[in-house]
Amino acid sequence: MPKNLKLYIVLSYCLIPIALFFAFLDVIILLSSLANPSALIMVFIVACLVIYTFASFKFLKFGIEREIVQTKKLKDFIKVNAYVSFFLCSLFFVNSISVLVSTDAVLLKFIDEFLTQQPGMPKEITNALVLSILKGVSVFLLITGIIGIVHIRTTLKLVKESPHLFE
Repeated sequence: MPKNLKLYIVLSYCLIPIALFFAFLDVIILLSSLANPSALIMVFIVACLVIYTFASFKFLKFGIEREIVQTKKLKDFIKVNAYVSFFLCSLFFVNSISVLVSTDAVLLKFIDEFLTQQPGMPKEITNALVLSILKGVSVFLLITGIIGIVHIRTTLKLVKESPHLFE
């Protein structure tokens, strides 16, 4: 195993709880997409991130660390899901940056418009609460996007450099 993969290993372990969280969200999105089939594309995209995480973790633990030869199917699985996951993590990154660099006045304007379109919204949900939740989610997605992008690039590089690990 190459010695310069400590960051990759740490990122792999960081992605596991993130993938579990997104797997839970994916099940919820799947249930809601039964009423709205157009939401199935989001189910597919989020599922790709979850599949990529566990497939690349298997490649790390068995292929890189133990040097056990893996199937070409795993290699293809990693690559296909990595491209879709890279797209998703890039969206996370760009959207989070756009929210975090926006001023509170601009965000509050959009929140006001959103809350006026929701007539049954409880009084406890204020603009400040929605703004703090939006910023918190943006920070989480920014971190997820950065971790995902770095991890995916490293994984694709390792897959390309290790053809001997695939039969």
